[in-house]
Amino acid sequence: MSISSFFERRRVPASIECKDRRIAQRRTQMIAFSPERRRLVSQERRNDRDALRIPVLLQIQEKNVSGCTRDITRGGLLVQSDTALRVGTPLALQCSFGEVCHLNLSGQVVFCHSTNGSASPGPYAAGIKFAGLRNWEERILSSALQELKENASTLEKSVLNLRVSEDHLAVEAARIAGEAPASRGWPLPAVSLSGPMPTATSVYKLQKRNSKRGRKFTPDPAWVLEMDQHLEPYRQAIWQTKLVQETSTGQLSLRQVKGWSIQFYPFIEYFPQFMATYLAKATDPVSRTYLIDNLRVEKRHADQWIDMAKGFGVPREELFTTPILPEVEALTHWLWSVSNRGSFVEAIAATNFAIEGVTQGIATIMVKGFDKYHGKDGVSLDRKAYYWMEAHSFYDDLHPFEALEIIKTHATSVELQQNVKHAAQRSLEYLFRALEACYWAYAPEHAFA
Repeated sequence: MSISSFFERRRVPASIECKDRRIAQRRTQMIAFSPERRRLVSQERRNDRDALRIPVLLQIQEKNVSGCTRDITRGGLLVQSDTALRVGTPLALQCSFGEVCHLNLSGQVVFCHSTNGSASPGPYAAGIKFAGLRNWEERILSSALQELKENASTLEKSVLNLRVSEDHLAVEAARIAGEAPASRGWPLPAVSLSGPMPTATSVYKLQKRNSKRGRKFTPDPAWVLEMDQHLEPYRQAIWQTKLVQETSTGQLSLRQVKGWSIQFYPFIEYFPQFMATYLAKATDPVSRTYLIDNLRVEKRHADQWIDMAKGFGVPREELFTTPILPEVEALTHWLWSVSNRGSFVEAIAATNFAIEGVTQGIATIMVKGFDKYHGKDGVSLDRKAYYWMEAHSFYDDLHPFEALEIIKTHATSVELQQNVKHAAQRSLEYLFRALEACYWAYAPEHAFA
């Protein structure tokens, strides 16, 4: 449209671009969205949304509010109601999908905004993200959603009951699901595990220095002291292996360093899954809190291991495609077995107490030699390459002691105490054999002479 001049009670002619004027007018009528809503809209969705309308009963303290889902995915749902929910609110979800299945899930409100006066079921739309969803729960949920899309009668019989929850599991699980990686400033002092495991007295001193986490530890009973003494030779054997000692001095060949970084990657990746497997066996809130807190830390370790291997010149593809040694697979299979088939305390003893307890000593020893490899044959160890070892040298130092507290609480019979000792011993034995196998499998040819 051309530009025209006209008088509008003005002293001088004014040139006005009509097209631009209309655009500006429309812009003044646009609704302003919050930065958080704009961020959510710009993100790529992990799951396709299904526009399923399911009645919702929202329980807030003693008040019942009705609403309806606008859509639902395997990762969460969007609920419309006449009540606004605060972002971060933990929710307990009781899902009844007709006669197909019933699921009890945990979730968290990730956003809530006004629908700007739109029609029922309500003026507020809240996005709820499922938290701590286990693999089997996700499979059941996917099957249920597929049934709802294909069967209208099942959809009509479905209902969701959402309750604002103060349950610690819901709060912590939600925190795990939405938490971004923390900054890498390790706040905790390292505990030297080159000798025997610290006694209760040394743990008390550690706790006193660590006021941020504020864990409380109880004195060790006689059977725990006896178990600790029994396991000490197995720990020392691991710390004194050629692989650990020669890495710390830089004497281990680069081929062997790359070898153990490749071989142990699947084990590192599976470790959080071991804990997730027996999380369902935890019957008390203290144990669940510990495991969820530990999972929050462990979920970053696989990526940190990849960064470490990359620093040593290992291509990412080799971590996923290299055949694993039988001894390393045996370690992984043992932990899968005890996590699934063993009792709760056996699983805790085999993983969090035994493996994590000895890992801090391994990391403390081995990381001393990393700088001796920097610059050799394509090795470039930046800050990320140190994350995994530093993490296990510093902020993981309380995990074995927290696990021991759970063991002392639940191992109340002589039989359970013996099973705990056996599970911890077997884990250390398998780890020792895995380390030895990696050393010799990648050793120079003259090592076999």
